[in-house]
Amino acid sequence: MSGYRADARSADHAASGLALAALLALAVAVRLFFYTGFFGSDELTYVESALRIAAGDFTPSSYIGAIRYGLQLPMAGFAALFGPSESALNLWPFLCSITEVALVATLGRHLVGTRAALIAGLVLAVLPLHVHFAGRLMADAPLALCLSASFLLFWRGQQRDSTPTFLLAGLAAGLSFWVKEVTTLYLAVFLAYPLLFRCWNWKWLWMLGGFALMVGANLLLFFVLTGDPLYVLRIAGSAAADYAASSGRFAGVANDSAATYYLDYFFLKVYHSWLLGPLALLGLACLWRQRSDAAGSGGRFVALWAIGLLALFSLLPVSLHPLKLISKQVNYMLMFAAPLALLAAVFISRLRGAALGMALVLIVLPSLLLGALERNTVAVFTANAKGAVELARKLKAEDQVYGPVSAEKAAYFDSMVRPGGDPVKILLLADLREAKIQPAPGRGIIAIVDPTPSSPEGSAVPACWQPLGPLQAVTETRLSGLFHAMARAAGLLPGSLGSKMAGKLTELVEPAPAQVYRIPDASKVRCPG
Repeated sequence: MSGYRADARSADHAASGLALAALLALAVAVRLFFYTGFFGSDELTYVESALRIAAGDFTPSSYIGAIRYGLQLPMAGFAALFGPSESALNLWPFLCSITEVALVATLGRHLVGTRAALIAGLVLAVLPLHVHFAGRLMADAPLALCLSASFLLFWRGQQRDSTPTFLLAGLAAGLSFWVKEVTTLYLAVFLAYPLLFRCWNWKWLWMLGGFALMVGANLLLFFVLTGDPLYVLRIAGSAAADYAASSGRFAGVANDSAATYYLDYFFLKVYHSWLLGPLALLGLACLWRQRSDAAGSGGRFVALWAIGLLALFSLLPVSLHPLKLISKQVNYMLMFAAPLALLAAVFISRLRGAALGMALVLIVLPSLLLGALERNTVAVFTANAKGAVELARKLKAEDQVYGPVSAEKAAYFDSMVRPGGDPVKILLLADLREAKIQPAPGRGIIAIVDPTPSSPEGSAVPACWQPLGPLQAVTETRLSGLFHAMARAAGLLPGSLGSKMAGKLTELVEPAPAQVYRIPDASKVRCPG
């Protein structure tokens, strides 16, 4: 009989291993197919800092985004190994995204069981937001991995009463300080654990020690580089004060502080998370029904993890006079993805037969479609900027290209990730028109006018500018034929709703064309219309 049980366990392990391998293969394939790439936001700062480090320049910046070394040091390492290409620089966020899926699918079984953990891994593998930030040169995927690893390892350490596992949990938490200092506030969620679970373990101090070790290493690095061990804390504090006062670089930035911001995106504006919010709520209801069951303690820990993070990063005040809550952005939602996926899996794993199959199809297929939409939105948003870079590369050296901010950023990014090629430079058309810069003497002037109505470059074009035609955009979209078909189908709907839906879908695959002009000479930059 014991041999039979051993054979059954061995078969279960083999099946779980195959399921995990298939899950990770799916996660990799989806992220490669829907790879996002350049967007034109904070990745410029991150890439610039990483490439400086790869070149041996460790001089710290005074901008907090340029000294998030938990992101930039690994990026610099991959750039040094494989060259400063976009794919090499993006390898760290990509690996972090895949690793988080793997951790949830493996260590998650100690919380909610093997079946639910694999389902949670599947939810993460196709989650539009998770897929999107695997292909972005941003800190969000590494940060999400640090948070998830610390919670998962803490629970495993508690189960095994394991000093090394608690230490690993602390090291993961400390690495989050290297990635984004302010987010270490999330450790406050752990303070509720002894109260809710009515227990104490002195080995938790090893987690605190691991965290202190990582933070101390970060402070030591800045002491070596600047002579000030508190350098990063001063820069981070200054940035937080700027946000609290809505001044400095944060003035006018859309960092929403509404308490319901994340709930709106998880339950109403579901294009980033699909059914993750409603399914997690159903999973929470399942856990509430079995709250007296000792086997449900892992699920209750997941509930603490999810609710604690959401409450902390939704309701924490950063200013009392006037009252202002902590900054919120869509990319920050990635911090909550793992625990919400585990909660969702608690509900889904209770389904059987056809109901389970239908639920998985309802999760996977729309998630992939939304992932394509997310990717196409970025591709369309950057299409004209990338087209401007290609135009500037083809033009003769005597032509100086001026364009919108997006084109300037795209050219700068291109120059960083293609250092061996001919340098491409695009200057701001708005600065030229406002006489903030002067065109180089003896060089032709090419102007790229942004079609966006809200753009300063989109104002009336002087009559003396010579039109050269529309800019050839670089779209690189996915499933554009499907979206065109959906737009045509929506256009058949009666009333204004159909036309609005058709217009929105068309915008996802067809960028508004930018226009290219030649300015005869510098005196014609501001000639009468």
